[in-house]
Amino acid sequence: MAKILTLLLYKLRNGEYFQFMSDFKKLLLKLSPAAIHSEAEFTDFNTAFTKLDEELRVDQGSVLTKELQNIDQDRDNIWRAIDMRINATLLCTIAEEVEAAKRLRRLFDLYGDLRRISYNEETAGLTNLLGDLAKPGNAGFVTTCGLDTWVTRLNELNGAFKAKQNERDTELAYKSSGSAKLIRLEIDPLYKLMVERVNALVSLNMQTPEIENFIKELNQKIKTMEHTLATREGRADSEKEEPISSEVD
Repeated sequence: MAKILTLLLYKLRNGEYFQFMSDFKKLLLKLSPAAIHSEAEFTDFNTAFTKLDEELRVDQGSVLTKELQNIDQDRDNIWRAIDMRINATLLCTIAEEVEAAKRLRRLFDLYGDLRRISYNEETAGLTNLLGDLAKPGNAGFVTTCGLDTWVTRLNELNGAFKAKQNERDTELAYKSSGSAKLIRLEIDPLYKLMVERVNALVSLNMQTPEIENFIKELNQKIKTMEHTLATREGRADSEKEEPISSEVD
């Protein structure tokens, strides 16, 4: 039976950290802290989490946050437009277009409604979906359904969202670095202790179906964060490898 994966919390920027802990809290409340014998630890965790929320809340009205929300709304709208175009094409009587729409419908259904999940999960989901749409086996279906321009636009918006989120997270990381760091140091050991409790139950073969679902869902959140970290670190490494120009602007 799978256990909860390890996530290097210290590598997360404040915005990423808050989102992950928010997701963890929601999943644990759905399960119930009592199910993992961690009522006291969760109470302390929730108190510290509330402090972190208050500390970081100052950024929520920033210009960057508003810009991020606008880009997210735009990519949600273009995703919905593509989804509706596929459904509309299914109703036409041109066999080739109907078949192409069926193939794209199956692909979209695999990913579900990407507008209903967290920012990081939506970004990762769209990246994977767009990658699938660009494959030789699917690109022709996109063209047949007249979706090339819309798919290109969705790709542009998803890239713009990632760039703006990185910009905001960097601002947030430095804006509240002092107090937020201290609060994170309160949360980290409580999170790790609760994770250890869950994994201990698995080791003793005392997990319930609800705990198994909790582990599965939390591990997906962890994998999403790991993808975010890997993407950022990979970009940083590639920038280091670029030769330094001797030219002066």
